[in-house]
Amino acid sequence: MSRLKKTILTAAAFISLLACYDKAKADGLVNEIPSCYEANHIRPFGPRYDKLFVVLIDQTVLLDDNLQQQVLQSISTMIQPGTLYIIGEFSAFSQGRYLNILASGIAEDPIPANQIGNIPIVAVDPFKHCMSDQLNYATQSAEKAAYNAMQDASSSLDQSDILMAMKDISTRFKQTNVPNKALLVVTDGLEYSSITSFYAHATVRNINPDTEMQKVNANSMTGDFGGARVYVIGGADEPPAKVGTKAQLDGYRNPQIQMHLQQFWQDYFKASNANLVAFGEPALLSLPSWGANHMRQ
Repeated sequence: MSRLKKTILTAAAFISLLACYDKAKADGLVNEIPSCYEANHIRPFGPRYDKLFVVLIDQTVLLDDNLQQQVLQSISTMIQPGTLYIIGEFSAFSQGRYLNILASGIAEDPIPANQIGNIPIVAVDPFKHCMSDQLNYATQSAEKAAYNAMQDASSSLDQSDILMAMKDISTRFKQTNVPNKALLVVTDGLEYSSITSFYAHATVRNINPDTEMQKVNANSMTGDFGGARVYVIGGADEPPAKVGTKAQLDGYRNPQIQMHLQQFWQDYFKASNANLVAFGEPALLSLPSWGANHMRQ
């Protein structure tokens, strides 16, 4: 993870700003990123962000280096100017690994091109430099939090309350009034809680998506993600079984089991006002994206 070993910032002005910065609130969350508008005494010309990007990491899933790198690359791609980001982790409340926010902050939207003439000319270049450093700092702060969470994952955790974590975080999506919302879930998608278990006889079972959705509805476990785009890295990713057939012991994954698992999460997110764009089994074929209108500046 060489990117995380780089110097966080090169601009002395931004480092000085960090030294005297008091963490502020961002829609109820701690905003760990200093505001370039406040530092340069410039009034924002509109909302400071129009995108919400959330990363949730299942602490029961051990990812290999390639999958961890894909998570970090996804973060780098999705944290654009104008993004409120949240990095969190979860497992099961009974194991002390409940949903926990690790990092959050705002990479601010720049001054609109047609408004540059309305600020003092001596403030233009310092502001632009600050914004560039701010974006780098926000990205690396988010990457570091995600990397540490993935390194802290453990196969000794038996339960995974994925449904509860999804329902809890969905309130953030519902409450954040922005036009662009995306969720990256780092999980195998294998629920193991008091609601239901996707395991049987110490191995993954072939679930019936309709039956599992009935359990979800009976326990009021759907949420409202406000139309967010959802991506999953690590789907059905688990070590070889300890008991079972030779194929199971060798780590063979039944395509039908994977298909039904993906169908369940497709149905779950649809019922929760979200769109499951990609379900990596375990890797995504392409990185998450905001689309052509939000390319990195």
